[in-house]
Amino acid sequence: MILEDGKPIDRPLAWRIGDYCWGIFPALASLFAITALWQFGHDRLGTMLIPAPLTVLARAGDILMTAARGDVLLTLARGGIGIALALACGISAGFIAGLSRTLALLLRPVNTVLLGTPPIIWVVLAIFWFNMGSTSVVFTVWITVLPLVFAAAQMSIVSIPAPLAEMLETYRVPWLRRLRALYLPHILRQLLPALIVAVGSGLKITVMAELLGSNNGMGSAIASARAMLDTVDVMAYIILIVAIIMAIEYGALEPLRRLFITERRS
Repeated sequence: MILEDGKPIDRPLAWRIGDYCWGIFPALASLFAITALWQFGHDRLGTMLIPAPLTVLARAGDILMTAARGDVLLTLARGGIGIALALACGISAGFIAGLSRTLALLLRPVNTVLLGTPPIIWVVLAIFWFNMGSTSVVFTVWITVLPLVFAAAQMSIVSIPAPLAEMLETYRVPWLRRLRALYLPHILRQLLPALIVAVGSGLKITVMAELLGSNNGMGSAIASARAMLDTVDVMAYIILIVAIIMAIEYGALEPLRRLFITERRS
């Protein structure tokens, strides 16, 4: 990053996009190193334990090109619905709790209980309450992601600099300008990193919930492959879910974070 007087230079959007894309090369180097270790493990341990990378990638491509891609789309739909519900409920409740100290004190123990409950417990309870299917999976994702989003939303309101807010009010800065200059950037600084964690965690929990409490989806396909000792299918689905998470994070969420979050002075 180019600095001037300790601040990042405001360069055209095309330059900033180029800088971000340039960071792909170190990431690719890491992926190639992991693939080399994967191939080394395959050569030493054999196909049964660690299938070859090319074989797994070919199988992942087959999944996307055949009817099996329906399981991938179903998992994404379930995870998307659960994450969206968690964001809507968590952000709304977090904002309200951030504005009301009494409500924050009342909800703090509840949020602690939700954070401390392992996701596997919610999977089991969801099966009891909703039977096996989409409802139990969506519920598990929602109840697991909700406390993370709630805590971030509440902190985004509580941590707003009071002196700066009072100064803007004293000088009668229009509300819209206050929103753009202070409130929106500050809230996004807190919420965007939490959103990245929520999406990654939500999709992983979706697969776990499907593995234990659903008859379809990527998790169910992994369970079937496990029963058949088909390590190629298991690794192929793992590659797909990791690729989806990376595409969402680095293709959408991380650029938004870089766009809205102001760099600190060096």
